[in-house]
Amino acid sequence: MTKICERTCIICRKKHTKDKLFRIVEKESKYSFDEKMKAQQRGKYVCKSQECIKRLSKHKKIKMEIDDLLKMLNLLKKDTKDYLKVLKAMKNSQELVFGINMIFEEIDKIHFMIIAEDISEKNDNKLIKKANEKNISYVHYGSKIQLGEIFNKEEVNVIAVRNKKVARGLME
Repeated sequence: MTKICERTCIICRKKHTKDKLFRIVEKESKYSFDEKMKAQQRGKYVCKSQECIKRLSKHKKIKMEIDDLLKMLNLLKKDTKDYLKVLKAMKNSQELVFGINMIFEEIDKIHFMIIAEDISEKNDNKLIKKANEKNISYVHYGSKIQLGEIFNKEEVNVIAVRNKKVARGLME
């Protein structure tokens, strides 16, 4: 039986395999991005998510050069799917649910959630807590206005996918 090594993100404290994390190393009290993950220093890990990188940029103890943060964000953009295009194509299907209340009503049918990056902390915590309870994958992507445009609404905090196959496709 092969053991899969996991590392903990220093920002959100979630465990992931190395391929889901960026590695940073300390050099003379400054941290730098170890893109190849081979530097001969003790490494720390950060999730490949805009949210964790944004929080890293404001971290008081871990000082990162702006160039390294931008490099991480650019790599992240290349790796991320354009969820907005996929959701726009699916907007008329019966597989999407949007809005916090609707999602909580149908939570047992939900397989994946796309949460706006600018959602209030209170609502974000509610959604994440429920997602973790029900073992639902989620991603923070786009703004409330961008998610709202999909359904011709002013703002949408969250969109959920009910179809298991579509959810799996979005997660991969």
